[in-house]
Amino acid sequence: MAARAEFIGDTGESAPARWEPPFGTGQVHVVLSLLAADQESLAVVLERARKAHAQLPGAQVVHRQDFYQLSTGRTSFGYKDGIGNPTIEGSGAETPPGDGSVLKAGESVLGCPDETGNLPPMPQPAELGRNGTFVAWRKLHTRVAAFRRYLHDNSGSPEEESLLAAKIVGRWQSGAPLVLAPEHDDPALGADDQRNNDFRYASDPGGANCPHGAHARRANPRDSEIIGDIRLHHMIRRGTNYGPPLPAGVLDDDGADRGIVFVFIGSHLDRQFEFVKSQWLNDGHFTGLDQEKDLLTGDNDGTGVFTIPQHPIRRRLHGVERFVISRGGEYFFLPSLSALRWLANAGA
Repeated sequence: MAARAEFIGDTGESAPARWEPPFGTGQVHVVLSLLAADQESLAVVLERARKAHAQLPGAQVVHRQDFYQLSTGRTSFGYKDGIGNPTIEGSGAETPPGDGSVLKAGESVLGCPDETGNLPPMPQPAELGRNGTFVAWRKLHTRVAAFRRYLHDNSGSPEEESLLAAKIVGRWQSGAPLVLAPEHDDPALGADDQRNNDFRYASDPGGANCPHGAHARRANPRDSEIIGDIRLHHMIRRGTNYGPPLPAGVLDDDGADRGIVFVFIGSHLDRQFEFVKSQWLNDGHFTGLDQEKDLLTGDNDGTGVFTIPQHPIRRRLHGVERFVISRGGEYFFLPSLSALRWLANAGA
């Protein structure tokens, strides 16, 4: 990932030279994620991992990152996340309203045809690559206090702050989309998985409800009139939090390291993760916004701009700084269970 840093916007404060070691150093060869419902269960899984590691004398632990889901189920910025992951053909999962038709399995699983009808390139031999996929793992520091101050400085009341934040994100904190709830948050809508993603942008062509530059609209333009097939850029993503949450109402940075561990999963690192990051989040041309970047996650430098369509005169925010800073990341190949068995037998 370090070699692709400039392309995906990891520059300035986010440049690999400023990443936390060992990211970008070539020392990371394997990542192991241990998931559990509570601390007691995690301790059991960790002990199993330690025993397994003891049988691999050539391997060293070079980094450990503790992360967890906040009790609110939201990100460190305070927003519900994880809405609208695509449904993969053959997975057996139901497709919630608004997600459209299922994606071909090859968009996420190697060895299967993708949306183009082709087989994505995969590691060889086939026993290793088949049914695997690729992963982009990123540690992202969130400047929560700076984001809150920006909202405060550009609003006249708490209500205006909440609406401005929704315009920037494209959803209210509850997850309710602006297209369906343009004036006030609707927690019941945000919590309803059958409704909170069931919308299109055709009903809001000018962005009066949800600006074209809003984070959610950039990350998934849905039926927006842009060049190319949007489905080729859909991807599975997962995210969780690290570090302590900033208490509500605090506008000053307390010095704590907090943020998001973001994981992309898909068969095409280039036209899925890298395309969305470089073309949709860090470029405004596809939305007709010229040099504007995603206000929340873009590689802004303090001179950024954000446009909010409104009548009779549009509103334009200036001085957009970087609110999400890369602390490091790597690209990985994720083998299937059958590939792990093949590797184990090959080494026996």
